[in-house]
Amino acid sequence: MTVNDLLRFYAPRLDAMDGPALLLDGGGAVLYANEPARRLHRSGGDAGEEDSAGEGSDDDYGTGGTSGAGGTSESGNTGSAAPAHGWRHQEVPPVPMDGAPVRESRTRITLPDGAGIRQISWTCVAVPLPLRGWEDGQADTGPAPCPTGHAGHAAHAGQAAHAGQAAHITSPSPRHLHAAYLAWGRLRTTEGGQEMGFTIQPNGVIQAVSPALCAICGYTRDELVGRSAREFYFTSTARKRIVSQLIKRAEVENGEVTLRRKDGSPLTLWYTAESIRDAAGRMVAYSGYFQERPFAFSSKLASDFSRVVDALPGLAWVCGRDLRIVAVNDAYLAAYRRTRDEVMGRTEYDFLPPELARYPVEAALKVFEEKQELEHPAVPHLLDPSVWYRVIRRPIFDDNRQEVIGLLGIAQDISAKVVQENAFIEQLHAHHGDVVVVTDDQGRILRRSRQTLTPAIFGRQEPYDAYTLDMGPVLDLLHADDLPAVRQALLRAMREHREQHFECRIRNLSGSYSTVHARLVYNDTIYGEPRVYVVARDVSGEVGLRQAPMVLERLKEAAGARTDRELALFLNVSAASISNARKNGRIPPDWLIDAGLRTGRSIDWLVRGVAGGG
Repeated sequence: MTVNDLLRFYAPRLDAMDGPALLLDGGGAVLYANEPARRLHRSGGDAGEEDSAGEGSDDDYGTGGTSGAGGTSESGNTGSAAPAHGWRHQEVPPVPMDGAPVRESRTRITLPDGAGIRQISWTCVAVPLPLRGWEDGQADTGPAPCPTGHAGHAAHAGQAAHAGQAAHITSPSPRHLHAAYLAWGRLRTTEGGQEMGFTIQPNGVIQAVSPALCAICGYTRDELVGRSAREFYFTSTARKRIVSQLIKRAEVENGEVTLRRKDGSPLTLWYTAESIRDAAGRMVAYSGYFQERPFAFSSKLASDFSRVVDALPGLAWVCGRDLRIVAVNDAYLAAYRRTRDEVMGRTEYDFLPPELARYPVEAALKVFEEKQELEHPAVPHLLDPSVWYRVIRRPIFDDNRQEVIGLLGIAQDISAKVVQENAFIEQLHAHHGDVVVVTDDQGRILRRSRQTLTPAIFGRQEPYDAYTLDMGPVLDLLHADDLPAVRQALLRAMREHREQHFECRIRNLSGSYSTVHARLVYNDTIYGEPRVYVVARDVSGEVGLRQAPMVLERLKEAAGARTDRELALFLNVSAASISNARKNGRIPPDWLIDAGLRTGRSIDWLVRGVAGGG
């Protein structure tokens, strides 16, 4: 069988395959590439043009050799001729060695649509046929050689064979070939790489994106490439989840993620991605593609819950994993001042101001990611801050109770309760700078007053400032060493129903800690359930004033004493007692009480140096 016979036989069969497939000679050079394989290089010209443009070089993506099934670097191909159809030497799979009939390997390829790099998993099988007609440097008679070299010869032969004509191969130099190889690859891509592809560096910086992905997200390529990928996830937890999966499993198929379009709206896509490593096992990139698919459960959710939401009190709605609303009741439509046609089949971004729509979208995504009910005990209505709701979002699972396919939202109007609570909170403000934080019986933050501490301790106030029932905000705020004391004070307040006072350190926006004086007040009359109102005041500036030396100086000022000896005479104690108090950093309370009663100075001024005196 001659080379031309081999091409005539295999070319139509390779072209019938869905994935990339190659016919290789005994040295590993490409004799023929099928249509999916040619499509991978269609926009890039020949291999020399790609290299001269500086795209897809080894310097860009790490070492360029091929990787075998065991992950070790292995070339196995002869570099005596350029590959055909734009295939570069390091992209062609290595042929079997040492008489082995099959070889598994991986190579990296630069996609033609600008989406970066991808891996191809190859299976290369030997075809043990003698290739007659090339022995002793003699070629079959036929058409004249193609002037472009071996790659051009193979391409010309392949095209002729595919057309059913007598294809001809002329060897560039006398060479004995005793075998041929078939290689077919599995590439994680759709339509030969022409999809919403991406490549992200290990540090999270976007390295390449396809035009299709730019278009659907509303960005230009320059607005994406070189920026951190974390900026385009709708929630930070989604990014962490995806990166963790790729590190643990090396690849993810049919994952789900919600991206943030340029206009701020959510875009739910399915993705397939893999972590690409070099021969030494070092991470080179994360690469993959997105797909937009219709949501399969929309009609099921609508049929199952349309009557349910109509029967529920307050606002009720159902949305799918794609965030599109499939069922609402009349109270929901009235609250958002929309018709049914303006809401059904749309996300909140379609009928709410963008700066407000992100809050319910983020809440829905949290339900989907954590597969748990999410409660907001007290949140203002997005369009009318005078109206307050208690909002519960419950996950809706599929028939197997495995995956969340949507959520049921219920919002109960608690405006009258909030008015009552606001009046109670105002009564608790003893100083202008006080902040009141409302917690449940477990210390989980329910809501807080509009007033913030200076410097800001509880974070920058936002229009939609609501806490969910988790301990995250509390644990993030409190210094770890103060947690036992805070917990003990909370338990006493709940058990004894009496005010509790303590000081603790709370993290501020700069990342350091501020000292806060807290007063705990128990109340269960407003909502019919126990709540603790924490009145917090920043006393960081007073900490230095309460040091023993400063308190002793104020005691001297109140007593009219100039020395420690004179102060000792005033307090009727020994001079050594004054020295010991300064050394130990502790002032006996009876000194403060005695000095206050005899001089008329307030205890507050003597201890903290504030409130003037007398």
